[in-house]
Amino acid sequence: MPIAENNLVPETILTLKINPTLEITVVAVTEQHACVVVDDFLLNPDEVVAYASARAADFTMPDRAYPGAVLPVANSLMAPLNRFIQMEMSRLFSFCRGGIEFHTQLSMTTLQPRDFSWIQRLCHTDPKLADGRRNYAALLYLFDNPLLGGTGFFRWKHPEFWAEMSARQRDDPMAGLDELQQGYAMFREPPCYMTQSNDAAELIDTVAARFNRLVFYSGDLPHNAAIEHPELLSSDPGKGRLTLNCFASVLPRKPLTQPRPAQPGSTQS
Repeated sequence: MPIAENNLVPETILTLKINPTLEITVVAVTEQHACVVVDDFLLNPDEVVAYASARAADFTMPDRAYPGAVLPVANSLMAPLNRFIQMEMSRLFSFCRGGIEFHTQLSMTTLQPRDFSWIQRLCHTDPKLADGRRNYAALLYLFDNPLLGGTGFFRWKHPEFWAEMSARQRDDPMAGLDELQQGYAMFREPPCYMTQSNDAAELIDTVAARFNRLVFYSGDLPHNAAIEHPELLSSDPGKGRLTLNCFASVLPRKPLTQPRPAQPGSTQS
């Protein structure tokens, strides 16, 4: 989920070099949603890891539900990635190339489940910035150990209920916990990262983590970090679950208007 852009890291040398011979794989997740998987996305992923490692002290824990620390990155350093989303992803997903608002951050998942608020036990969707726009996310894995976890995609069992509960906890992270513990077995069990189906949502697909693998998907599709071994998490960008997250707020492409058929006895010009 995106974090507000403030205290951006000063622009220093970081030039993303996208692999010119990419193989793009489209995976149908549901009837309405697909995700794109691209391996060997960058020619220079190690430079991004080095950039993050040199700024490890600048990562901060956000106030919102992200279970770790983040480092916002200026869009001027992300031009090749933004261009890839505009030119390539707009061909595969129904959004306009123009009018995209980008926010990019380096993210380190670090939180242990014992420290979760109840919302962090669940999968989530990305919050919309404005009515009439849609959210998409590009996620680049920048860690070698696949045991640190990929990304799971889910289907809510009672979407209206969870939307209401999510809204309630924005002012108070513990709001509604008593109700959830009464009605849902998962909230009476020890907290964990959500990696399997439970009484809140059904797991429908998981993308495995791989160094330098990019995943692109709709932020409206419930998703979560598929972390089964939280004891391996680290705050060291060179060892932990480091990702580059680019959030794109887009304008949906309008369908072409079909002309109405002529009525008997009428003319059309």
